[in-house]
Amino acid sequence: MNQDLWIVHAFVDGLVASGVRKAVVSPGSRNTPLTIALAEHPDIAVYSHLDERSAAFFALGLAKASGEPVAIECTSGTAAGNYVPAVIEAYESRVPLLVITADRPHQLRGIGANQAIQQPGMYGEHVKRAIELPVPDGTPQGARYAVSMAVRAVSLACAEPAGPVHINYPFVEPLLPPPRNASGLRDSVKIADVHMPMKQIASPAARAVLKEALERARRPAIVMGPLRDAQFAQAIVSFADRHGIPVFADILSQARGVQAPSVVAHYDLVLSAAQDLVPKLDLVIRFGAEPTSRALSGMLANLGPGVSVFTVDDTSWYRDASSSTTSVIVGDLADWLATAELSAQWIDGSYTAWWRDSEASAAALVNEFTDEHWFEGAAVRAAVEAVPSHGQCFLGNSRPIRDADALAVPAVGVFVDANRGASGIDGVTSTAFGEVCAQPDRPTVLCIGDVSFYHDLNGLLAADRFGASLTVVLIHNEGGGIFQHLSQASRQDVLHWFTTPHHMAFEPIVQGYGGRYVRVEGLSALREEIGKSVARKGLTVIEAHFGNDASVAVYARLRERLGERLRTGEPR
Repeated sequence: MNQDLWIVHAFVDGLVASGVRKAVVSPGSRNTPLTIALAEHPDIAVYSHLDERSAAFFALGLAKASGEPVAIECTSGTAAGNYVPAVIEAYESRVPLLVITADRPHQLRGIGANQAIQQPGMYGEHVKRAIELPVPDGTPQGARYAVSMAVRAVSLACAEPAGPVHINYPFVEPLLPPPRNASGLRDSVKIADVHMPMKQIASPAARAVLKEALERARRPAIVMGPLRDAQFAQAIVSFADRHGIPVFADILSQARGVQAPSVVAHYDLVLSAAQDLVPKLDLVIRFGAEPTSRALSGMLANLGPGVSVFTVDDTSWYRDASSSTTSVIVGDLADWLATAELSAQWIDGSYTAWWRDSEASAAALVNEFTDEHWFEGAAVRAAVEAVPSHGQCFLGNSRPIRDADALAVPAVGVFVDANRGASGIDGVTSTAFGEVCAQPDRPTVLCIGDVSFYHDLNGLLAADRFGASLTVVLIHNEGGGIFQHLSQASRQDVLHWFTTPHHMAFEPIVQGYGGRYVRVEGLSALREEIGKSVARKGLTVIEAHFGNDASVAVYARLRERLGERLRTGEPR
C-alpha cells in the first residue's frame, strides 16, 4: 500500500464538489489509485467499461443526456489513445468531459520503459486545456494542489463553450492507495466553491438590432440546427408562430415534432425539388449547430448580397460553416423571444403561404410514398416516428440521419440526438447506451447503419453490464450505401473501394452479448417489432435489409413527384 496516494481521494473529492456525479472507468493497473478513489466515493456512480473507446463514447452519452460533467479514466499507454475519437466529438459538440489518464512518472518517458508514451498534450487542440499533475507525494500541499486542479478542470469543462479537459496523472508503485477513510489528512484539505456565471443574456443593443432587421424584412426565415434545449426550441417556434415566420427545423433541433404552423419539416425535399420556385429570402436567423441538410446548407451559402444573416450562439466562437453570417448575437434570447412584439402585417403573405402549402404537399407525399416504397428512408422514418412521446431517438451518421432529416417527424416530446460534432460513425452505439443509462425511464430507439454498428460492437456490452434497455433498428445495406448518393457513384469502376460489403452475420454476435435479434420486411412488421421492443427490457436489434444502391432511384422519383406537385399546384 502506498500511503502517499491518500491525495487521490482528495482529488476525487474536488471533482465531486465541483459537480461530477458519474465516472466511467476501464480496468488497468496504472490507474488503480483513480479507480479505487472513484469507486469508494459515496456520491459518484461508477461504470466499469472494458473497452476504452466504447467507454469514452458511453461517457459522452451520459454527459449529453444528464447535462452534467462526466469523468472518464483509464490506464497508461495506448488505452489513453482509444479516447481520441470521443474526445474529438465532445470538443466539437461542446460536451463537458474530464479526461483523466493515469501515467508512468515523467522520468520513465523516452527511455524505452514499458507502456510509457508521451501522454501530456496527446489530445492536441481537441481539449480546452491539458493539465499534468505531479506524482502524489503525500503532503498536504500536494493534496491542495491536486484538489485545486480538479476544481479548475471541472469549471473549465463546464464554462461556455463546454468541452473536454485532459488531466494526466502519473503514479509510482506501489499503486494500491489506502482506503478512503484511513487518513484524517483528507478532511483538512479545503475545496474552493466556484460560483459559475449564469447563462449570458443577449445585450439590449443586440436585441434592438435584431428587432429592427425583422421589422424591415418581408421574407424572413428561422433556421434551427441541432439544439439540446427543448424549452428554448419551443420558445423559438412560439415566436415564429406569432409573427408568421417559417422555421426550417433540423431533425435534431427539438422543434421538428412541435405541432405548429410555422414549422417546416420537409424543407430538404422542397429545396431540392422546387429549385427556382423557392422564394428568395431577405433575412435569416440561425440557432444551433450546423444543419444536417445539404440543400439547406447550399442555400445558406448562396443567399446573395443584401441578405442579412443573424447567428445566435452561446459564445463568440459561433458556428457558421457557410461563412454567411452578417451579425452575431452572443447570449440567450429566450426571454426576448417570449415578449418581443413586431410591427403587424409586415411579412409578405404570399411568401408565408408558399412555404405553408409546400410543407403540406411534401408531408402528404412523403406519407403516401413511404407507404408505397420499402427503402432505407421509409425504414428510418418509421423508426423515428415509432418512438413514444416520452422516449428518445438516437440517429447514426451517414445515411440514417440524412434520411430522418429529409423524411421524419417525431412525435411530440420525443428527444432526438446524434453525434454531429465531428459526425463520425464510431462509438454511436455506446453513446446511445450512455444516454439510456442517464435517463433509464425513457424508452430509446437507436437507428444505425451496418458499418457504424460494426464499428462499435463492443458497445453492446453495456446492455448486460449496466442493465440498459435499447432498441436498435439496424439499416443493413452491406455497407457504404451513402456513396451511391455521392459523386463517387459516377465512377462505377472504382465504387467498390468506397462501398464496404462485409458479409457480417450480426445475429450470433448480438446473441453473444445477450441481445435479441429480429429481421423484418416492410413497414408494418418494423413498427410492430419496435412497439414490442420498447415495451420490454434488454437489448433488441431489428434488422431491415436493403440493396446497396436501391435508395438513389427511389429518392429521385420522390423529388420528381414533389417537383411536379409544387409546379402544377396539385392539391395536397
